[in-house]
Amino acid sequence: MTIQRILLLFPPKEKNILRAIKAVNEKFGWISDEAIGKIARYFNKSESHIFSVASFYDEINLEKPAPVVIEICDGANCQTKSADNLIKKIESFLKLKVGNTNRNFSLNKMSCVGRCVEGPVAKVNGVIYTQMTADKVIALIQSKFGY
Repeated sequence: MTIQRILLLFPPKEKNILRAIKAVNEKFGWISDEAIGKIARYFNKSESHIFSVASFYDEINLEKPAPVVIEICDGANCQTKSADNLIKKIESFLKLKVGNTNRNFSLNKMSCVGRCVEGPVAKVNGVIYTQMTADKVIALIQSKFGY
């Protein structure tokens, strides 16, 4: 499905901009400059307006993600369960700082996903894993992705 076909699912009204952005993001994994331009033209808005809407939401990617996207919950409850320590160990293992991407991995913090009792929470390529430790995340990376 093309960006244009996705846009045609939504009447070109202000209230549908975010829904359209999310649909494009879901289909392609990110919102490219090309997509921003097409969305802007479709909704008769400026590209900066579309960018500002898209950039406000953590779950919308404005850069092409790596094949493996690792996200660690940054919510208060996960923080009390050593999420920062988990992140540091994963950064060291991957040789990649949180918020960055290399050719294999994207490592990011994410907002709370509501699984607080089961924290720390990690999401790998959209799949949520609970009660994670650095060792569990590293073992997951090694077993699923051969790294």
